[in-house]
Amino acid sequence: MTRISRIAQLIVALAILGLPCLIYPGVMVLFAIAPGLVYVAAAVAALRGSKLASQIAFTLSLATTIIAVFAVLRFMGNGFNYWSGNFQSHDGIYWPPYTFLAVAIGATLVVVLHLISWRTESGG
Repeated sequence: MTRISRIAQLIVALAILGLPCLIYPGVMVLFAIAPGLVYVAAAVAALRGSKLASQIAFTLSLATTIIAVFAVLRFMGNGFNYWSGNFQSHDGIYWPPYTFLAVAIGATLVVVLHLISWRTESGG
């Protein structure tokens, strides 16, 4: 269970690197992906067995969950309809909200898997 949660964590961390490309233009992307690079480094170190990196990666996963859920709620508050794929009275499909939704689901899964694995390791 722990290995699965750490692999899922690495996948979510890599997805975080792609999100700024959808949001920010040009050079701003370089500054926006810096937290994502820290998250990827922590996820890789956690996958190799580092306890400290596992704690850091879990904290970043929890922060990612909170931020991604707020982003999804913001899209919905601004009139985005996930069923139609776009904002009200617009045509075509707008993809960034779906990316945030996927990250929110993935990060939530990582947090839940980590909590389950820590509970089973402690014998609870």
